[in-house]
Amino acid sequence: MPVINKDACTFCGRCSGWCNYNAIFYVPSAHIIEVIENLCHGCGACSFACDAGAITEKPVVLGSVSTFRTERGSTLVEARMRVNEMSPVRVIKAAIKEAGEEGTIILDAPPGTSCPFIQTVDKADYVILVTEPTPFGLSDLRQSYETLKSMDRLCGVIINRAGIGDNKVKEYLDREKIPLLAEIKFDPAIAHTYSEGGLVTDRYPGMEKLFTDLAEKIKDNNGTGSNKR
Repeated sequence: MPVINKDACTFCGRCSGWCNYNAIFYVPSAHIIEVIENLCHGCGACSFACDAGAITEKPVVLGSVSTFRTERGSTLVEARMRVNEMSPVRVIKAAIKEAGEEGTIILDAPPGTSCPFIQTVDKADYVILVTEPTPFGLSDLRQSYETLKSMDRLCGVIINRAGIGDNKVKEYLDREKIPLLAEIKFDPAIAHTYSEGGLVTDRYPGMEKLFTDLAEKIKDNNGTGSNKR
């Protein structure tokens, strides 16, 4: 995080002009210049822009990365943001680095198509988009798919809460030739299970086969059979 030494600052405004995130509040006539820490992404542009050497940096805790072992012997890496932080990108990067490169790695991306999503899918071999058959679900699906196309990422779709809404999501998948990997029927009991911290594969044996078949479909759609992320 940048720290501005106001005694050394010439109030030229270069740092504010170089900041893409509007994180430097600058009023030249009143000789006011402040870093708005909640908006700062720590990119270092302001330090580079400052010709007076008035900007130094201080470390700031953005969140934490924790590693756990599950009862089944898998490793779970959790990235947790500090409350009130604006950008989780650096914490996501740290969690992905902690996950390493060995074995099959599943990255759970935040929804939407903003920086956290981009950072999570950036190095993925294959992306699973989860949607629901509603106008809102279709709108988000379109945005996500167009983003992945621009990144040249392979993807498929799971329709969650199937049976509600309409068929427009399926029509879109057919039109764009996007693989439909699976459908999960709408069932309040599934929501009850995960809200209690349970695994649906434990309570509903058929779900385990759904996810096993899903893994095989991903390998087939990926083409190489060597999908890792």
